[in-house]
Amino acid sequence: MVRNENVASTARHAAEQGLARLMMRLPATRATIRAAAASDPDFYEMCGAYGEACAVLDRMRKDRSADLAIVTEYEIICAEIEIDVTRTLLGDQ
Repeated sequence: MVRNENVASTARHAAEQGLARLMMRLPATRATIRAAAASDPDFYEMCGAYGEACAVLDRMRKDRSADLAIVTEYEIICAEIEIDVTRTLLGDQ
């Protein structure tokens, strides 16, 4: 039971971090992002995926021994999630 609570807490933290990062990256849509995250569990989950990907990317950028191909892959993942968020907000999905 404690493990499930820790996993849920970690997922919430990643989602909140992702939400904050998305609002910084897409400032013109801050209010819409916040509203979507509050009302759409799938969108909130996308924020979590973005938060996790950004956290990994941040750690790898600080690690001088990180594989540049993997760093690039995570940069692409983050950019693709940003595109997915924008499409979702525009109603394209």
